[in-house]
Amino acid sequence: MSRINPYIAALLLLLLLLSACGSSPPVRYYGLNAIESIAVNDPDGSPVIAMGPFRMPEYLNRSQMVTYGANSELLVDDLSRWAEPLDDAVHRILASNVDILLTSAAVVAYPAAALLDVDYRLVGRIARFNADQSGLVVLEMQWAAGDSDGNQLLAPTRKRYDSQATDAGSPGSIARAMSEALEKASRDIAKEIESAIK
Repeated sequence: MSRINPYIAALLLLLLLLSACGSSPPVRYYGLNAIESIAVNDPDGSPVIAMGPFRMPEYLNRSQMVTYGANSELLVDDLSRWAEPLDDAVHRILASNVDILLTSAAVVAYPAAALLDVDYRLVGRIARFNADQSGLVVLEMQWAAGDSDGNQLLAPTRKRYDSQATDAGSPGSIARAMSEALEKASRDIAKEIESAIK
C-alpha cells in the first residue's frame, strides 16, 4: 500500500483551510447616529454641561451586537459589530444631541468632560439598551444632574424609551432604531436642563 507524500498532504490541508476561510461571511460594522443639524457656535459665556458618566450593563461591554432572544436569552452576533465601543458611542451621541437641542449651553461628553471645569454634570445609569427578536429596541435609563457646588439641578429621573426597527432581522435597522431611542432620551434631557437653568 502506497503512502501519501507528506508535502502533498500538507498542501491539500492548506487548500482546505483557505477554502474554508474564503467561504465565511464577512464581519459588518455599525454605528449610532446623532441628530442631523447645521453646526452653530455656542454663545460666549454659555454654561458648560458634562454629559456622563453613564454606567452600562456589562453584557453590552463588547464589540458584538447583542439582542434578546426567547426566555431572556442573550444573543451575541459575532458578524455584526459596533464600529466603536457602545459605551463611548452612547456618551458621544447623547452629548452631541443635547448640545444641538440646547441653545443656551455647551455640552461635552464623558470622559473628556472629566478634565474640564464644568458648570453642571449629568450622570446616570443605563439598565437596558438592545432589541428583542421582534426588532423592538428598549432603552431604560435614569439620570440626575447637579452643579459644580454639589447642588441638585435635576432630581433623579427614570424613563424607558422604545423604538421599532423597520426590519427585525437587519442589524443596520436595529442600529437606526437605537439611535432613535437615544434621540428621544436626548430631547427629554435637553428639555429638563433648559427649564432648570433658565
